[in-house]
Amino acid sequence: MTVYCPNCHQKARITSRNNMNDEKTVADLYCSCTNKDCYATFVTTLGFKHYLNPPLQSTMQLAVNLLSTLSKAERLALLKGAID
Repeated sequence: MTVYCPNCHQKARITSRNNMNDEKTVADLYCSCTNKDCYATFVTTLGFKHYLNPPLQSTMQLAVNLLSTLSKAERLALLKGAID
């Protein structure tokens, strides 16, 4: 992951991280600019937004939950590809 200095727009180095929640999906990143003419230090925020593809474990659990709501006949028909 690359962080850029908000002042000179050159690459910055992440020097530390402070997680803002227990899930570690939001964090303050403490950064230092690597440009010798700038050397600004700053804090930026990193946050999880959304999945493009859910994790496999979640997908499998969703499928299990959906299948458990079907009757035995409906599950068999689904396996045979007969459900529209």
